Amino acid sequence: MTRTTMTEALSPKDRRFEPSRNPVTQEAHQFIAEVMQKLSATENRRKKRKPIDQAIHESALSALICDLVHRCSLEPTGWLTVELSKAALSTGKRRAPFMTEQFAVLVKSLAQPAVDVLELRVGDPHPYTGVRSTIRASEAFQARVDALGLDIEHFSRDPKLLGDPLELRSVKTKRLVNGKFAFIADKLPLPDSDRVTHMRSEMTAINAWIAGASLWWLGDFKADKIDVGQRALKRIFNNGSLDAGGRLYGGFWQYAKSALRMDSIIIDDQAVASLDFAQSALRMAYAQVGVEPPRGDLYAIWGLEGYRSETKKIVNALLSADTMPRRFPKGTRGEMPRSWKFERVLNAIHRYHAPIVSLFGSASGLRFMRDESEILIRTLQRLQSLGIVALPIHDCVLVGWSHREIAKQVMEESFHEVLGVIGVVEVEGRDWRSEMREREEGDTQGTGDRDEEGDNHSSPALSIVQPVFPFSRGHEVPIAGASD
Repeated sequence: MTRTTMTEALSPKDRRFEPSRNPVTQEAHQFIAEVMQKLSATENRRKKRKPIDQAIHESALSALICDLVHRCSLEPTGWLTVELSKAALSTGKRRAPFMTEQFAVLVKSLAQPAVDVLELRVGDPHPYTGVRSTIRASEAFQARVDALGLDIEHFSRDPKLLGDPLELRSVKTKRLVNGKFAFIADKLPLPDSDRVTHMRSEMTAINAWIAGASLWWLGDFKADKIDVGQRALKRIFNNGSLDAGGRLYGGFWQYAKSALRMDSIIIDDQAVASLDFAQSALRMAYAQVGVEPPRGDLYAIWGLEGYRSETKKIVNALLSADTMPRRFPKGTRGEMPRSWKFERVLNAIHRYHAPIVSLFGSASGLRFMRDESEILIRTLQRLQSLGIVALPIHDCVLVGWSHREIAKQVMEESFHEVLGVIGVVEVEGRDWRSEMREREEGDTQGTGDRDEEGDNHSSPALSIVQPVFPFSRGHEVPIAGASD
């Protein structure tokens, strides 16, 4: 059955099939058993599968169903890209033990009208104009999901199937993908070295700490498209070098809209504080040339007053570019007057930041990201040793409100240890969680006083926003391996 979809411009972006999802509730197990029974009834097998093959078949089916439910819970019309070719499902490339060549057979079986679990769009392997195969939940599948009340609450992720927390990518090259040109990087094998082993153990420890943390999202997780169970971080290096990039990606808090992040995330029953390094790229540039940076705001450049946002984008583009731009880098002009030529802006930046001009157009950005990620790793480890949960966002961390001062100190110390210069950390946020409690207590106390005095007059009640937890029974998302 095919449904009417939104226009492509409004459709959610395809997401890669995630094989690590598994069921954690009776309802989820029941649904998987139903689908398995329905599929078995359509199979014309003359003999049973071998036990090992049956186990692989059931694991693959379970993972597909779990991720289809997850996808349609957050994006009802969203598609998942899946590997169906023999090359992609070969022993050295498969992302899970059950993603054998039979995985492709299973996907196609689930798309049969008699089974009606998913819709399948078979891809085109053409090297230039090819498109990937995609799947999404059928209408019948979604109807049964709704009837059982299934959503992301009913699933967790198997830590053993999350993959390597380190990834090395090649230099990006321009390619034609899905009929459009895009700059794509390939995944490269990681060196077999003590350095890689050490970094992998660092990330494994950080992920285990965050997986067991008490994290909440207030509000409608479906409308906000948030999965609090999405906590596993991957450290990604670029340009084929472990000295380029290295930022951490993958946590749900990184993909949350900034406007919602500060008012919706709760860590250990506290509102969050956001701590980030002020003008970190420029401070790293000055550290590299051994010169003290100017005091104050490094983006407040003479002659460019009133255009701080644009100036920041241009300066960071200059540090990231591998050649000196001759015109405004894409998306940087902003509100600057159309009469201004790029040369005027560039000269102003050169005058103000003369000591680091040699770094403009030298592709320093990825090197600075490497230093930045080292600082963040050190910060996360130190905070973990203090029992403090911190959620990283590149050059920023989120911590519970009461931990903001110690986190600020740790970040500044880590910056100095890695770069040898002083880092400036800015703190944002407010303790709205405590404010809410105080209002609730005041309202309760006021009601009690009126009852004692026999006051029958009503007064306007305070408008208190009660926490609406994303899960129907008001508990944290289950994480595999985490204790209750």
